[in-house]
Amino acid sequence: MNGMEKAYLYWNTVKYLKPVQIRYQIENRIYGDRKKKYAEAVKHLPVPRKRNPVRLLIPELDCESVYLKRFPVDRLMQGDVELLHESHGLGKEWEIPQASRLWNYNLHYLEFLIPLAVRYVNTGKEAFFIKWKELVKSWLEQSSEDSLEPYPISMRIPNLLICMELLKEKLRGTELEEMLFASVYRQYRYLLLTQEKALLANHYFENLKAIVISALLFEETDIYHKYFHLFLKEIEEQILPDGFHFERSLTYHRIILEDILRVHAALSSTGHREDAEKLVSAILVMASAMMKLEEGFERTPLFNDAGNNVSKNRGALFLAVTRHCTNSASALSPELMSDGSADILQEAYSLVSEKQDEQKVTTVVGFEASGYYKLIHRDTVLLFDCGEIGPSYMGGHAHCDCLSFELSVNGKALFVNSGTGQYQGELRPFFRSTAAHNTVMIDDREQSELWGEHRAARRIRKVRGKAANGLLIGQFQSFQGDFFRRSLKWKREDGNVFVIRDDFKACGAGGHIARQFLHLAPGYYYKRDGKRIDVLEGKALRAVIKLPAKCDYLIYREGMLTNYAEDFGEYQRKEVLEIRTQFEDTVRLKLEIEVNLHTFADR
Repeated sequence: MNGMEKAYLYWNTVKYLKPVQIRYQIENRIYGDRKKKYAEAVKHLPVPRKRNPVRLLIPELDCESVYLKRFPVDRLMQGDVELLHESHGLGKEWEIPQASRLWNYNLHYLEFLIPLAVRYVNTGKEAFFIKWKELVKSWLEQSSEDSLEPYPISMRIPNLLICMELLKEKLRGTELEEMLFASVYRQYRYLLLTQEKALLANHYFENLKAIVISALLFEETDIYHKYFHLFLKEIEEQILPDGFHFERSLTYHRIILEDILRVHAALSSTGHREDAEKLVSAILVMASAMMKLEEGFERTPLFNDAGNNVSKNRGALFLAVTRHCTNSASALSPELMSDGSADILQEAYSLVSEKQDEQKVTTVVGFEASGYYKLIHRDTVLLFDCGEIGPSYMGGHAHCDCLSFELSVNGKALFVNSGTGQYQGELRPFFRSTAAHNTVMIDDREQSELWGEHRAARRIRKVRGKAANGLLIGQFQSFQGDFFRRSLKWKREDGNVFVIRDDFKACGAGGHIARQFLHLAPGYYYKRDGKRIDVLEGKALRAVIKLPAKCDYLIYREGMLTNYAEDFGEYQRKEVLEIRTQFEDTVRLKLEIEVNLHTFADR
């Protein structure tokens, strides 16, 4: 890439930013001495509140077994920290050069200390507390640059406070407790100086969450009122009318929902009940959207940056919402509540997916603001993406996945997107690419100009989606001018044949290749059978694919396209079918997939 091309790429990235982002990007480069800012952040150390202390612990989230297993305590007791399926021993400096920046960031969240504290509480074995104390003291003495990044600070402050709440009987009145409160205060005051206004979106949301909680902890009333107001403004901006987070990632949706639950807990525990009530509607609409969209999928749908092992799982979040917002929901609508049971809350606030009409075999559910649509047919659930890449000023977590879908049968994934294995490394561009998803492209032209680790320049436009009468329709124009339209439906209301119709219109004269991708979940494989492609699991025939006329196809069993990561840091292999059709100007292609529901039922 020459100088002019690079300048053009930067211009097409910067032009989407808000003026405040550009201002802080410049300031960070000029006045970016974090260690100096940290040293100057605190002039005095106040005493944290003793009456109505801040409570952040949510047992349904922090003591849930699936969550705790992410951080193997037995390995931690031997000196190894396992994060994102990657394990390293700790040294004095708390910096692992051979690990990715994402891993080092996660190290400084100190989230792995929560399972250690929980293990002590559950067993009473002193060895777990001794190890916890050893790790905390070691961290307090380290000086890694990563520990001063605003995002890790924003994640770390609540994690430390949750640990201190779990271990309050062991820490009360000790020197270590005093050291921890002093450290939290320094981090909080430093965070006030280093908010991530250059990025905004979920990073800025995390900053505000940590500031609000800290201001409550140290009873700094003026700061609390100012930043709680900003927190409410960000909820209004970041939560779309259909209840989804505007970065359109199921993982970040869950993270933001948990953030609001934590602030709600902090407000409720400190007597700010009126302010806590202001968060309930956002909590309920986000929980409703999460449950409606994800029902029918046994793991996180992999659109944009997403994975199972970063956010809390939907079951735990749903349980936390029903248990901790029941009283608030009852106050908002007492006629809909009786004994405060979770079942009534589910019915009143639609926290579970709407059931299919008894008279219908196929049901369509639309989330127009975010661009997600569901097609539910018998035991199959299809999730279709026809939305923008995210907010215009933040495309860092976007993928080229417009018109992509995931399909599950009886809750088990059959067709999947490739996931998000890493934020840094050679696979990062692949996971964001068009070919990594069940979608379409012309020649080698990507949908959007995604580059670097988290940058987006020119992107899709004229994005439209619609759902009606058992049919999903989506369309968009790529950043280079290619036009795509896709419709999806079941061939008959009572049938098992799923039909995909794609329309391509290429920009530029000459011949082109229309490319359609179908990624199988791990455990399935393709087999050629004359003019059809069979999908098998072991010896069982699960589906049959009828190809468009006059096409060529490739089956990938190795190579870049076969990478799959439903967890960050854990990689599997999958098989991929690519269908290629030569055309000039325009072409319409029909693809039929017959799903063998009987063999799935016999599983």
